[in-house]
Amino acid sequence: MGPAYSDIKDIRAVSDSEVEIQLTRPSSFALEALDLNVTKPGTPPVSAGPFQTQSEDEDGAVVMTANERYHLGKPAISKVMLKPYQSVRSAWADLLRGNLDMLYEVGDDALDSLEPSSRVKVFSYRRHYAYIVLFNMARPALANAKLRRSLNSAINREQLIADGLGTRGAPAVSPVWPDHWAASENAPGFGYAPEPIADSSHRIRLQCLIGDPAHERLAIALQRQLQSVGVDLDLQLVGIESALKRMVAKDFDVLLIEAISGPSLLRPYLFWHSKGPYNYGGYHSEDVDAALDSIRYATHDDAYRAGVAAFQRSIVDDPPAIFLAWSERARAISTAFDVQVEAGRDPVSTLRLWRPVANGATAGVN
Repeated sequence: MGPAYSDIKDIRAVSDSEVEIQLTRPSSFALEALDLNVTKPGTPPVSAGPFQTQSEDEDGAVVMTANERYHLGKPAISKVMLKPYQSVRSAWADLLRGNLDMLYEVGDDALDSLEPSSRVKVFSYRRHYAYIVLFNMARPALANAKLRRSLNSAINREQLIADGLGTRGAPAVSPVWPDHWAASENAPGFGYAPEPIADSSHRIRLQCLIGDPAHERLAIALQRQLQSVGVDLDLQLVGIESALKRMVAKDFDVLLIEAISGPSLLRPYLFWHSKGPYNYGGYHSEDVDAALDSIRYATHDDAYRAGVAAFQRSIVDDPPAIFLAWSERARAISTAFDVQVEAGRDPVSTLRLWRPVANGATAGVN
């Protein structure tokens, strides 16, 4: 919860099935934090979900079994085995051969092969993560809010998604999850309005770190768009571990990452509040802090909505990053299972409801 944890006075178990949380003051973020695990440091995890871990080996393979005491009933599937693969290609080859029941993450290169297959069904959903280009505010050039606004305005997000993500994504015009109940369609957002940022003799050069090789295609599409307004991105693929270390050390100009920004406002609070634990760019805006704090302490819906609108306005006026696109993922599941899917959600979230199909003929959709 970052600084918002100061809103918590005490947490205690009042019975075998009840937890009481005492607050120092009303706090929206205390409620929103409950979508995360509540654990006591130094204690083994307790499985309250539909499946519980039975074993895990050194190679990363995990066996999970159905939780017979799950409050919504024991799942129809009794055991789930998770197996790591060195490459997505070898994993989807096994899926097509019938040696796997589900491919957790389908790469763009596998979609063309999997979608026509009668053995599998591909389910796509929008994640709570946004592709962003994080600014290091310690860099003198990036201290200028006008420049940062211009960098956001230079991005044709629809074209970027087509070129860099194979059309799998949605434009990110603010850090607020677009399906959030308090998100306003009338609030300002980042649009496409390119203008020259620098002429040919005074071009701006920024080193852009890329941690995940899967983001390289997106980075190249981004580089091409910024070149047209006088900004040269020097792309450097450094690997995830190195990128994380340099992000924490603030040893970068800009960094292309996927940042969790939903479904609640607690997530962007952790990134963009000046005291947030994930504020790796060193961003500080009094207006953004005030807006996030007003959301945190809102005592009714209208106050919450007003805080969200103020947050969106403040971010557009003084952006901490280039907001690109909400990421989209695909799961490939064998038609041997009847899959219950909730629109817009990860099909894995309904795993407890999956049921084997008697003849393995088809998977249910929506």
